[in-house]
Amino acid sequence: MQYRSPDALLPEIPVIDCDEGGAERLFDLSPDGARRLAAIARRSYTAPVVAWLDWRSRKWAERNDSPYMPEVAHIAERLPGAGVHALNLSYEWACTTAAVAPLVLRALDWRLDGMGREIVVARHRSPSGPWLNITWPGFVGVLTALAPGRFAAALNQAPLRRRSYILPIDWAIDRLRVDRTRAMPPTHALRLAFETCGTFAEAVEVLRDTPLALPCLFAISGPKGEACVIERQEESAIVIDGDEVMANHWLNSRWRRGRARGIDSEGRWKALRAAARQAEIGQGFGQGFGWLRPPVLNRLTRLAAVMNAATGTLSVIGLEAKGTIAMPATKTLHIEMAPAPD
Repeated sequence: MQYRSPDALLPEIPVIDCDEGGAERLFDLSPDGARRLAAIARRSYTAPVVAWLDWRSRKWAERNDSPYMPEVAHIAERLPGAGVHALNLSYEWACTTAAVAPLVLRALDWRLDGMGREIVVARHRSPSGPWLNITWPGFVGVLTALAPGRFAAALNQAPLRRRSYILPIDWAIDRLRVDRTRAMPPTHALRLAFETCGTFAEAVEVLRDTPLALPCLFAISGPKGEACVIERQEESAIVIDGDEVMANHWLNSRWRRGRARGIDSEGRWKALRAAARQAEIGQGFGQGFGWLRPPVLNRLTRLAAVMNAATGTLSVIGLEAKGTIAMPATKTLHIEMAPAPD
């Protein structure tokens, strides 16, 4: 009997060439994927809840100064009633990410079942060079991306500020703060870096200094041994240089710890940090997905990726919950994109 790989029947992750087009171009090339994403949101939160969130998000977007908000509006016009604004301005994910130069290792968790099957990789070209965006049709910002020869980076959700003893009250206070700002969402700042920055140092400057609508964490690595984690408040930043791992709590000791996001943030951080240390003793860290195991891998994990800024290689897999853990929902995609010549 011929051996069949366990993932033989799984779907492949589409690679979509957007050339110089942005999120609008990705949507135009994959409208069915955006519709499926909208259906996932409605199944998870019900149509009335999605409609209310979309209305609130749209009102805020109309006041926001991000140069990418017109793209959100364009996609929403093409997909009325789908919750496009709500999707683009949601901050419900949790993640575990390692910046171990020249690699970024990424596990992204999200509570929407079905997201792992809908991942696409968009090829973009900008004046600063080509880059690959692990994303979803209809999503305008950037969460996880690779610019060969320049840098690889990912965005994690920051802990929720602790202002009371009641989580919903803390969440509501944070939402009020966001409603009053016109600063750029973190996902848009990360996209700005990939579109405009030619080097690791330039990208760090953008991610460190751009005013943001709310706190977040960035991990970034460069092709020449550079790596750091950037912990962000709206108007301030702390940069932790060198190889490091971030989950969904602060690493620095200056800011109050707050409420860590996701499942076992401290445990995820410790586990991936321990795996990262194996690189120092030559155990092949980062060559595949051997690091993707509990608690980094959990029932909410929707994608995992390995990105190498030096070689331009990307590996990514979509995952979905199966019982108490996530299992592959797509074949593993491997891409090699040669770094642009200096």
